[in-house]
Amino acid sequence: MTEVSRATQTGTRMRRPGVVTLVVVLTYVAGLFDVLLGILAIFARYLPDVIDDGEGIRLVVTLVGAATLLFGLLTIALASGIARGDRVARWCVTGLLLLSFVLTAVYFIAHTGQGPVGMIVQAVISAVVILPLWIGRGGRYFAASTVPV
Repeated sequence: MTEVSRATQTGTRMRRPGVVTLVVVLTYVAGLFDVLLGILAIFARYLPDVIDDGEGIRLVVTLVGAATLLFGLLTIALASGIARGDRVARWCVTGLLLLSFVLTAVYFIAHTGQGPVGMIVQAVISAVVILPLWIGRGGRYFAASTVPV
């Protein structure tokens, strides 16, 4: 009897695999980084260069900082969902990382003077986080999850 079928039949939760725990840790770190970046961006509105550029730029800097902070909080919430085996959180993290990769690719295409390093790094990070959620023990962990979808 496989681990997934045993967990499904007994109604117990499967033990979280190490690769999923690694994804959770990486997702928490990314979320905390975004929260800190958002706070710094909000405080950047008080920098002399930003003040000299006018109120319009200060508003944009503040809104970007707030959006980054909220994105970080969403990322942290999704990490908690992944830790519990929530399949919706797995789909959301996959979608966010794929969207982030597409935006990086668009940036690369729009700014042809830049090298492809950023896009390659983003692709590697996305693969390191997404693949363990869908294949191998990570995929079986979410398949056996008793968290309601």
